[in-house]
Amino acid sequence: MKRSIHKLMRGKKVIGIGSSRIVYDWNHNYVLKVAKSKLGIRCNRTEVTIYRSSPSQVRRRLSAVVKHGNGYRWLIMRKNVRKFSRTSESVYRIDKLRERFERYGIIPHDLRVYKNGHYTNLRLKHNGKIVVIDYGHFINTPWQG
Repeated sequence: MKRSIHKLMRGKKVIGIGSSRIVYDWNHNYVLKVAKSKLGIRCNRTEVTIYRSSPSQVRRRLSAVVKHGNGYRWLIMRKNVRKFSRTSESVYRIDKLRERFERYGIIPHDLRVYKNGHYTNLRLKHNGKIVVIDYGHFINTPWQG
């Protein structure tokens, strides 16, 4: 791993480990996602691309990508911590969110992954709106808007 990435990670707490990326607590408001493999780089690139190319109706439901570097080996994203539990209403809200993404040509994978009492890739903003924190496996199809 490049020396510059090690400098970014130094002293940061690991808050999540996936199959292709490690997530660090960058500070109280941001996280650092570091790719462990080519798949991790692809996921980082997907998140950057989707966030930057999406219309505001979609972007406001995605955790904000603030910065990226080294060929998408890392990215810094806004941190969202309020967990989203599964209820009968949450299933409906996720279906509506899925419809919104699909309307704009984005196929959202992994929205309903559920573990330890909450959805793993979804959080709630302070206003109660759902925000997706991991959209590296989404597929962005050409949108005709």
